[in-house]
Amino acid sequence: FAQTDIKRLIAYTSVSHMGFVLIAIYTGSQLAYQGAVIQMIAHGLSAAGLFILCGQLYERIHTRDMRMMGGLWSKMKWLPALSLFFAVATLGMPGTGNFVGEFMILFGSFQVVPVITVISTFGLVFASVYSLAMLHRAYFGKAKSQIASQELPGMSLRELFMILLLVVLLVLLGFYPQPILDTSHSAIGNIQQWFVNSVTTTRP
Repeated sequence: FAQTDIKRLIAYTSVSHMGFVLIAIYTGSQLAYQGAVIQMIAHGLSAAGLFILCGQLYERIHTRDMRMMGGLWSKMKWLPALSLFFAVATLGMPGTGNFVGEFMILFGSFQVVPVITVISTFGLVFASVYSLAMLHRAYFGKAKSQIASQELPGMSLRELFMILLLVVLLVLLGFYPQPILDTSHSAIGNIQQWFVNSVTTTRP
């Protein structure tokens, strides 16, 4: 909550979500491994969307300091709503690839390390709090600077097309992840077998 730079806050949330991938790696579960693949692809799309939107926001108000924002939801078209979509997508909103990846990781990990899995689910709650707090500080409430109180230009067709392409890919991955799962199945199986063998041979 002390972080005021919106781009840095997005970067920190990106790092925190990779914790689910680490949990999946150390479980040795094939289901969790496949979930990690989906999660990394989905998070790459959603994080890219947030960073692009952050850059577009900077072009309009020339600051990344959330203390200078506020009240932007009604001042520009598309950008705040798309920021909300990508923010909740990173939290695992159903219908997006992030939900599929996180669900597979949690389900596969629970069979191996149930306590750690339960603890990690609380991380999603805290992530929801600071992600929604970020959106509230940037787009809602009263305008905190003169430029934030002015009418700002909306997204151009080029900017909108670039972002909507990420939205389509993210939703497509959420509703139809099977091609990715089929493609990675063989490689993931080999990795899991190697992991199990290495753990078995290193145990005293």
